[in-house]
Amino acid sequence: MKSLYSLVLTAFALTSVTAMAQCEELFMSEYIEGWSNNKAIEIYNPTDAAVDLSDYRLERYSNGATAAQDNQKVDLSGTLAANSVVVVVLDKQDVDGTGFEAPVWDELAEAADLWVCPVYEENNSMYFNGNDAMVLRKISTNTPIDIFGKIGEDPGETGWAEMTQNHTLIRKPSVTGGDTDALNDYLVVDQWDGILWSNDSLNYTLDTVFLNLGSHTCECGTTDVQEQPASMDVKVFPNPASGDVVWVSAASAIREVVLHNLAGQQVGRQAINGLGVAEVRLVDMTAGLYLMEVVLENGTRATRRVVRK
Repeated sequence: MKSLYSLVLTAFALTSVTAMAQCEELFMSEYIEGWSNNKAIEIYNPTDAAVDLSDYRLERYSNGATAAQDNQKVDLSGTLAANSVVVVVLDKQDVDGTGFEAPVWDELAEAADLWVCPVYEENNSMYFNGNDAMVLRKISTNTPIDIFGKIGEDPGETGWAEMTQNHTLIRKPSVTGGDTDALNDYLVVDQWDGILWSNDSLNYTLDTVFLNLGSHTCECGTTDVQEQPASMDVKVFPNPASGDVVWVSAASAIREVVLHNLAGQQVGRQAINGLGVAEVRLVDMTAGLYLMEVVLENGTRATRRVVRK
């Protein structure tokens, strides 16, 4: 006789397919399980049409559970434009909050599109801790369209592959649909690039763990990067760049320029020392898309995409 665990997962799998059709359905594009209450999930729309988010919900399968309780399911809302993302964030915004009510950090709050689950006892869908599977479900068809983790498995406190706790994970550009196999072993590195939240990690900075929120690069199409207001008038030229140098200009004095790859890793940093126009070197950078963060002397920042040919 099959165990209850097997029967539950078999029933779950019957509502799934091994992989969603490419570029035809929403999927999770970024996962943040950071320190304190810094928890977020970014959802990407790879299609060429706007999507009504009220037909979708996030579900939390806690500590190896085979079912999500009613207070572990949160319906989404709003409309997600074609080839765009929505950033869903745990609703902790009280600047005077402490302990379990500590607010999310400013950098995450600025990227938030949809705040959910402010009270744990009422709904704790977004209180995942790295060892909880998360499911994005389409309500009208009762279909799981993307699964993060493995339903029914508790991988331990450090999570799957020791990458799902205290990490920011970014879906690889080659992933064009959700993972809907509830029975497979969850191979994080096959689908995600990770940034560890640790002062001992060479890749960890406040810039890198939140840098990609609000945009996603995918073979289905790349979203626009969220940028500072145009009044900052930050420009990069030539762009695309075929040589080892680009120029950056701004209406205000520039303090420094920081370059990251799409995995959030810092690949270059250059002090500008108050100039309004400066040369930025791209030496040793391979061809591809990079994010340039321009930090002005007044503390404001702008992010620009730079293509290295």
